Amino acid sequence: MLAEAGIPGTDDWWLMRLANELGNGLPRMGRLTRYRDGDALLPDNAWDVGTRESYMRWLKRSRLHIVETIRDARTDRQRVIGFRTGADGDESGDLAAWKHWTRNRMKVQSRQFFNDTADYGKSYLLTMPAADGPLWNVRNGWTTITEPNALRPWLTEAGITVGFDPIAQAEVIVLHRPGYFRVAFRPTRVPTLMQDGTPWYPGKGWSWAGGPVRNVSNDSLLQRNQTVDGFGVYEKHLDSVDRINEITLNTITLIVMQAFRQRGVKGNLPEFYPEGHPQAGEKVDYDELFKAGPAALWLLPVGSEVWESNFTDITPIFTYRRDELKVLMSNTRTPQDIFDGESANQSAAGSQNSKEPLIHAVQAMNDQAEVSLAQAMAQSFEMVGDAIRADVTEIEVLFGKISPATLAEKAEAVAKMGGKPSQRYINSEVLEMTPAQQRQDEQDRTTEMFQTALAAASASGVTGSGDTNAA
Repeated sequence: MLAEAGIPGTDDWWLMRLANELGNGLPRMGRLTRYRDGDALLPDNAWDVGTRESYMRWLKRSRLHIVETIRDARTDRQRVIGFRTGADGDESGDLAAWKHWTRNRMKVQSRQFFNDTADYGKSYLLTMPAADGPLWNVRNGWTTITEPNALRPWLTEAGITVGFDPIAQAEVIVLHRPGYFRVAFRPTRVPTLMQDGTPWYPGKGWSWAGGPVRNVSNDSLLQRNQTVDGFGVYEKHLDSVDRINEITLNTITLIVMQAFRQRGVKGNLPEFYPEGHPQAGEKVDYDELFKAGPAALWLLPVGSEVWESNFTDITPIFTYRRDELKVLMSNTRTPQDIFDGESANQSAAGSQNSKEPLIHAVQAMNDQAEVSLAQAMAQSFEMVGDAIRADVTEIEVLFGKISPATLAEKAEAVAKMGGKPSQRYINSEVLEMTPAQQRQDEQDRTTEMFQTALAAASASGVTGSGDTNAA
């Protein structure tokens, strides 16, 4: 049992404090996940199953899924292309660092890493020793939480990861502290930490599986990446998203209802059938008499006229929705042409100016991500005993261009250089080659120079041989 849970600063205290914070944050995670998945308009109140399913079908036909586009506009431009370390001769990227990245399939995992940061405001990267090399594990706020160091917020003071072991039938919490980690468990046949947004109360019954396990690194192995303010990129604008979705839903409802416009008959219509009629004296059933249908024929008394409700003009509603979308795009620094396509006739300078706020936003996210990625890379080199590359102050994360130039623009820029900069600079800054492409280009140039020299030597030998024979 955790006997020191009431003593601040102890492992017991950190474990329970972080577990409670994680549990209290799950409703927020659930809310953001619903917006990410496009289910945000579904009411939280309990409806009967039939009504709820019917509403969901109508909602899916009517919704405008906005937040995923807002997120992808940023994260699609976050692309790690290499690392530089303190090792000699890695101007075009360190191959040893890139091997750590590729071995952990970070081209794939980084998508989740960046997307989770944009959706939830935070994501986590856990570095663990493994037989085939350091292992990187991407996590999010559903199972992971950290507390930053008060003086060095880029370092983790304490953090936990929560899981369930179905074989041992126990919930497991791993506490990560600077220099070590500890494992706590609680027997249970089913996990109590749900993934539906309901709060989690860790409760009692936790015990340590053993003492602290020392890390190779003096820092915690669990790193946090976050946006500048810790909010998701669209989290502060969810009211605007709700308003746009409700406008869309109501507009489509109006369109559908145009086919069911109210009709009526004006005139002196009798309440009962007159004498001489086969149903004389009976009350007239006008619902039966005036059935609606493509081939329906109505017999109206003299002087009667058919009235129909007016058509509702939805153009002002669509205009209002478009204006709301523009405001949302402006507030989230997302280019408006992603939605409305109005930049077809826009100049190159105008297009660049419209994307400038997004470029600054992505650059800020890259700066934030570099801290956690560099820390994880440094710890990976510590685990393999490479002290030179393990210096985190010498590690630089190389990101791809946020707004890549076209091939024509690159060719024009190279022509204007006039051969003054080095080829390495042209490859990196003008042609925007990745480190791997730069190394391949250098190898190709060396091969071409060798083949040219070999051809020249062969030609010289043939010419010399011909001159000798002529003599």
